Amino acid sequence: MIFKMKGKVKRLSFALIIASVALALLVAAFPLTLVKNGDRQSSYTLPEPLLVQVSDETKGMDVEQIIDYSLSLTASELKFAARNDIDNGKANCVGYAQLCAAICNQAMAANGIDGKARPVVGYIESNGINLCQVLKAIAPKTSYKNFVKDHDFVELTAGTRRYYFDPSIYDVLGKTCLTRE
Repeated sequence: MIFKMKGKVKRLSFALIIASVALALLVAAFPLTLVKNGDRQSSYTLPEPLLVQVSDETKGMDVEQIIDYSLSLTASELKFAARNDIDNGKANCVGYAQLCAAICNQAMAANGIDGKARPVVGYIESNGINLCQVLKAIAPKTSYKNFVKDHDFVELTAGTRRYYFDPSIYDVLGKTCLTRE
């Protein structure tokens, strides 16, 4: 079935497609960097079956293996959605970061690693360009502008190392986005 679009909607749709393609090319061509602006004051508690699964499956892993495992498990547990409903497998970047941080914390505890993962808020940068600002500039509605104004990801600190990684980008784009400090 073909739907006819009014001229204004058609132009807006075309502009969004062009912007999305340009953004995808930028992301593919240049590495992504995660820049923290602040902490997210929220967390998620893993249900008991997931606690046991994470503890069993991560035995003997180091921090970077735990990060890889957490990204993969988060992607298998969630599908991207506008609203967070983690227990029913739906989340936006906030929920992805909450679940991934909880998985990391359980895996580190199970392996005796002194570390802490937590959701943080910031933005994604590519080749010096703040991609959240780009998306905010082209977002068609006020509600979308708030949706893309910033981005949530995970900060993990273990010893003197600090990592920032993004489970929603991993799931949606199939790209590992990891920044080490």
